[in-house]
Amino acid sequence: MISDYMKGGFKLVVEKNRLKAINDSVKAIEEEFGVKIIVDNDRGEVTIIPGNNTNFDQLMKAKNIIEAISYGFDYNDAQNLRSDDYTLEIIDLRDYIDKDKSNHISRIKARIIGEDGRAKRVLQELTDTNIVVGDKYIAILGPYENVKVAREAIEMLIRGRQHATVYRWIQNWRRESRYRELMERLSRTYYEEGEEEG
Repeated sequence: MISDYMKGGFKLVVEKNRLKAINDSVKAIEEEFGVKIIVDNDRGEVTIIPGNNTNFDQLMKAKNIIEAISYGFDYNDAQNLRSDDYTLEIIDLRDYIDKDKSNHISRIKARIIGEDGRAKRVLQELTDTNIVVGDKYIAILGPYENVKVAREAIEMLIRGRQHATVYRWIQNWRRESRYRELMERLSRTYYEEGEEEG
């Protein structure tokens, strides 16, 4: 089960405007992962305590889902974190700003969102991820490899690369990824057929 160190669970500080979304999903998360969730609406804190039969994996998945909701994802999207293939990545925009320029975060966010949300939509579609642009962060949720690519694409935009250049880079990654998948399938089929004949 869980080591003594983890028996106290996790305490997360959450923006108060996300507490309703977390409160709405508490029961489902508690039932699925065997944890107890205490939401302190006044302090903006969420405590996740493991049950007697909760293992480490269940505790971490409950924590990850609540974190995703706290960053702005809805419960349905956050549930994808039940899969070991999915991850949540946070880009802190304060790491990319010049201290002299007070409007720099706004400009970065505008580049990521694009006109009428188009750039963000295209990034999500090309990388098959979900992206939330918050006040001082960008949160990315999706399959591990895709999240890695989405993060790199966002960092390219932050560094000033043109949107078209970034989209082409992602499309090249997609082509290479599909090619690798095809080659792996062909290789597996070849070896499986060889074993049947042998």
